[in-house]
Amino acid sequence: MRLIGIDTPETVHPEKPVEFFGPEASEFTKRQLERKKVHLEFEPSTQYGDYGRLLAYVFLPDGTFFNAVLVKQGYAHVFGRDRFQYYEEFRRYEREARIAGVGLWAGKDICKEIIGNRRSNIYHLPGNAGCGRIKEENRVYFDTEEEAIKAGYRRAKR
Repeated sequence: MRLIGIDTPETVHPEKPVEFFGPEASEFTKRQLERKKVHLEFEPSTQYGDYGRLLAYVFLPDGTFFNAVLVKQGYAHVFGRDRFQYYEEFRRYEREARIAGVGLWAGKDICKEIIGNRRSNIYHLPGNAGCGRIKEENRVYFDTEEEAIKAGYRRAKR
């Protein structure tokens, strides 16, 4: 089975090494789900993924939406592009986790504010990666995205 809308770091893939924060994500999932009766919900369009695995949203006995918890706490990132009903919600949770620097995002090169690069005229939003590569002398700080656009900057792709 695969949880809809999320992807956790690899721990058991036969051709890939164990990824950063993978063991922690795996252990957290085991602790939360082991020996619990959960409720599964499915997307109306499909119940199985590309590799024939069941695709589901998992809800704990108390109603907690487990897929969302994994993203909020930085154990998983959003997987899939506009292909599931909670996409926008999950993207918001991922951005919040990135900004907070939790889990997968701990110590990563994540923007905490809107920062432009004078050399490229590209700006980065909070939650985007890449701010650490902008030299301090080339940084421009903006209060709003509109301010950056008016100054002639374009939004970073990621």
